[in-house]
Amino acid sequence: MARQKQIYARPALCAGCRICANACAVVNRGVANPRLGAIRIRQNLIERYEFQEICRHCEEPPCLDACMVGCISKDARTGLVIQDQSRCVGCWMCLMVCPFGAVGRDVANHVAIKCNRCQDRKTPACVEACPTGALVFEAREDAVFEPFFTEPTVAS
Repeated sequence: MARQKQIYARPALCAGCRICANACAVVNRGVANPRLGAIRIRQNLIERYEFQEICRHCEEPPCLDACMVGCISKDARTGLVIQDQSRCVGCWMCLMVCPFGAVGRDVANHVAIKCNRCQDRKTPACVEACPTGALVFEAREDAVFEPFFTEPTVAS
């Protein structure tokens, strides 16, 4: 069975510039603010590396079960875990249960921020904007459970 396309991160190529988060915020929220992007870049300044936190659209998403108002759903056709922000009450339960730290907060609007994988675009905005090729959007048979990989690779 063919896998759905996923966003994969190659942390060894990440420069920590946050252009991906800014592109996400512009496309999905209409503002240039990387804090409002659904992808977050975390840095470990001691060991000197960056890594990306982004929704993995889990097979059995804990955020779906935790959402008390039911604004998170899973599309049976695409496998995407989608959030209806207009119904979100900002209880942050989805944020608390996500094992990957992939749900963020828009404190000003009191709603959760979750990746919808730019479902209306051919390529997600974060992948398109990444200047180093640290993010790729592809279907991989060998990455069923762990969509993030860390081996050094060369951007194409």
